[in-house]
Amino acid sequence: MPKGFAARLCVSVTYIALMAAAPAMAQTVEADASEATSAPADNAGEIIVTAQRREQSLNSVPMSITAISGDQLIAQGINSTADLAKIVPGLTFTQSQIATPVYTIRGVGFYESTLAASPAVSVYVDEVPLPFAILTQGAALDLSRVEVLKGPQGTLYGQNATGGAINYISAKPRDTFEAGADASYGRFNAFNVSGFVSGPLTKTLSARVSARVDGGGDWQQSQSRDDELGAARRIAARALFVWNPVSELEVTLNLNAWRDKSDVQAPQLTGHTPYNPAGAYPYVLATPLAANKARAADWSGDWPMRRDDNFYQTSLRADYDVSDDVRLTSITSWLEFNTAATQDLDATQWRQLDSYTPGSINSFFQELRLTGTSGDARWIIGANYSSDKASEQQILRTDDLSSNVIIPGLPILRVSAVFTNQKVTTYAGYANVEYDLTPNLTAQAGIRYTRNERSFNGCGYDGDGTTYLSFNVLTTLFTGAPPINPIGPGGCLTFDPSFQPSLITDELNQDNISWRGGLTYTFDNRAIVYANVSRGWKAGGFPTVPASSFTGFLPATQESLLAYEAGFKLPLADRTLQLNAAGFYYDYSNKQVRGRILDPIFGLLERLVNVPTSRIYGVEAAIDWRPIEGLTANLSGTWINSRINDFTGYNGTGVFADYSGSAFPFTPKWQATADVQYKWPVNDRWSATVGTNVNYNSATNSTFGDPAILAINARTLVDLRAGVETEDGKFRVQLWGRNVFDKYYWNSTFQADTAWRMAGRPATYGISLGWRY
Repeated sequence: MPKGFAARLCVSVTYIALMAAAPAMAQTVEADASEATSAPADNAGEIIVTAQRREQSLNSVPMSITAISGDQLIAQGINSTADLAKIVPGLTFTQSQIATPVYTIRGVGFYESTLAASPAVSVYVDEVPLPFAILTQGAALDLSRVEVLKGPQGTLYGQNATGGAINYISAKPRDTFEAGADASYGRFNAFNVSGFVSGPLTKTLSARVSARVDGGGDWQQSQSRDDELGAARRIAARALFVWNPVSELEVTLNLNAWRDKSDVQAPQLTGHTPYNPAGAYPYVLATPLAANKARAADWSGDWPMRRDDNFYQTSLRADYDVSDDVRLTSITSWLEFNTAATQDLDATQWRQLDSYTPGSINSFFQELRLTGTSGDARWIIGANYSSDKASEQQILRTDDLSSNVIIPGLPILRVSAVFTNQKVTTYAGYANVEYDLTPNLTAQAGIRYTRNERSFNGCGYDGDGTTYLSFNVLTTLFTGAPPINPIGPGGCLTFDPSFQPSLITDELNQDNISWRGGLTYTFDNRAIVYANVSRGWKAGGFPTVPASSFTGFLPATQESLLAYEAGFKLPLADRTLQLNAAGFYYDYSNKQVRGRILDPIFGLLERLVNVPTSRIYGVEAAIDWRPIEGLTANLSGTWINSRINDFTGYNGTGVFADYSGSAFPFTPKWQATADVQYKWPVNDRWSATVGTNVNYNSATNSTFGDPAILAINARTLVDLRAGVETEDGKFRVQLWGRNVFDKYYWNSTFQADTAWRMAGRPATYGISLGWRY
């Protein structure tokens, strides 16, 4: 870190805040109270968040946080965690090569497809963690709001995270009957229908039941035949029960499930990059590249590109008021997830790398915590335990792969297969305190100890009943003697350190201490300035790759992030304008990335690696402006400068080099979002609304060194909406368009035997209806 950089950052941001707040400081408390009574009605309903495990106004929380209400999410067509990238500054979304989601905040993310990979950005539903990214696909159902916290987490939330946390807060039942439904229909015959029923069952028990169905939507077209892809077939449901047997106790039972049988998106061919040019098949090399159109793609037609995922979760939360000042909370969760998905990893109609990935996850989580107040202090102390088990396979059809000849004269490699099993046990204890040093100055300190124990077993195995013949020969060539235990059909092929085919077993047991400290000054007009410093960690892990050597299964160790942040949150112009801004500096150690290794049999294969040192710094700002009744403008932007300080190895194209000075993958330097809406009365029963959302990301890359073949283009996406609704909000009709200028863009790129990209969706448009009782 540059000498004095953090101090200069804090001083600069604090100076800007003091200058902006100076007029407010000159006002008396009485004048401020008078202004509060005349504030516009829109400002009276500001969002209340629980980012610090207690209810606070969004603009009084001393950290960078974005919060969006459930109604806003519906109006803007935000239906998944992936969609949040359109409205949350600094958040980006991409998919791994086997369609697992990857979330990145301020350049901190983890591009990895293994089911058991610990994410850099944690996702929760009602503070219950979803420990792996693949589990988050059904989280955005029937929400009260969503909160996105930026920077290292762990002293307040259930899991360690270096990038941030996304917490979905589901809509809760109330003491009166409620019901509602929403429906949408759009281009490509895509539709979704959702609804809820909520209310009291007895004097002490209430319930809310909700469901959502998504269907239709074949939007991709094959370049080699008359075929389409892209249909959604998803269903999700939740039953939420809240029981208050006595005034001091509230128990919440959450039963939720989802199923996804949707098509898996196909990639677009951008280049032929055979592992073994001498072994490349001429008909494969003759395959034309994809047209520069969102809908153009290709895949093998004899293997359905579809997933079969199902998820079941039960969570139980109990909140007991031990006294007026102390609350005891218990959160218990169990979940099960099963998947079986097919993907095309070569972007052609041939069988170079056609993938089938079955797997399962079982997870148990338990947390106990006490929260309370003692005079001028607000404190939390807690502990949690989790046990996660993940099993997965990857079976690759390789009939047309350039490197499928292992031993000349023996059968070619037609199926490459691997399986892994991982068990992760985590113990953690944490504490946090906020103390009012003066009526205006608050100090915060938090600490967390985590112990993470991870066991692994797995191997590449004979998936076609003939590959074992070649590996028995290879063992003899490497060792000068036949294998001690000759491989049979279906046996493990991965070489251990003594060059004997074996089941690979390993352990990764590590512990760490996360911490946070900060100061916040609150002015009489509710403006705040703050400065925080924190240390966050993310657990290491093992990959799932078809490795022929044990070195391909070596784990990446845990990573850590030392973060400095200073910012302000200012209400201006009689509180019709809210200006929030922050500057941050991240000192990164052992950043985990999916790099490459030179496999002795298959050549360059993926594996997990650590980047010893790197850094990020940047600024972000957000404006919420309500100049007149009915007009709302939300504008935000993030500028990030990322740099690898020390790393020598292979990048995603297989080039071995010193990548010091390179930018982070999947980290655009500039991001900006704008959402503007105007609502006005048409008559005494109806009002009309028009709005637009604009999202900009500058160019980035999926690997180090910025190779052109793996570049991700800059994009500006524009959404439009217009509608009418009744004054009481019970009925709504909206026309909408997304990516209305049909911008061709892509979210990820990849290179194996071919190079390809995953395109974003083309222009879509449709109609939505909403009803509330």
